[in-house]
Amino acid sequence: MKKISICIPTYEMHGKGKELLSRALVSVKQQTYTNFDVVISDNSDDEQIKNLCEQEEFKSLTIQYFKNPRKGMAPNTNESIKKATGELVKILYMDDYFAHENALKNIVESFTGHWLVTGCGHTGENHNNILHYPKYNKKIYRGENTIGSPSVLTIRNKNPLLFDEQMTWLLDCDYYKRMHDLYGLPVLLNDINIIIGTGDHQTTHVLPESVKKSEHSYMAKKYKKRLLYWLGLW
Repeated sequence: MKKISICIPTYEMHGKGKELLSRALVSVKQQTYTNFDVVISDNSDDEQIKNLCEQEEFKSLTIQYFKNPRKGMAPNTNESIKKATGELVKILYMDDYFAHENALKNIVESFTGHWLVTGCGHTGENHNNILHYPKYNKKIYRGENTIGSPSVLTIRNKNPLLFDEQMTWLLDCDYYKRMHDLYGLPVLLNDINIIIGTGDHQTTHVLPESVKKSEHSYMAKKYKKRLLYWLGLW
């Protein structure tokens, strides 16, 4: 059985962190695939996440908890990946969770190559019963994300690719583009194994439009330079 590390970057999330992480950990406890550990990289300013991980309810889980002073979605996700010891790394954002008890089993048994993305559902106000099945497209670097949140992602833990720490809004699109350039198309698992928790806490609602526009510009420059390099013009 392959060992898989479930990497959960955490923070206080505007007061909702403890509640949302508890939901995620409950879904982890229910998994029939048991050769895993949980890696939590926490950049909260308080101890609520740490205290939650130490509660009796989650003592049956192998949780590797790390306090991380580096702020930001990409740095915190990267810290969790760096701490992973499993052969595979499963990203799971703290407001998301496994859809059913066989989700992790499906992911591990379907994993080949270097990366896999799975189907997901959505929960939250006005988002119930929305299902998404991932596919790759050549314009993903423009922000046309047809794969989904990083919570649908599993990677091989061998010199793992890290997220671009200059980014927040488009960090997933950039990551998928770079994974494709390195390893080709992902395994597309068209089962619903992850539920994405939607709400006012999401980056979509929190980031100002100026940041979003800035990241689109950053991506355009980044991949224009790369294209010119490939063509021998840079």
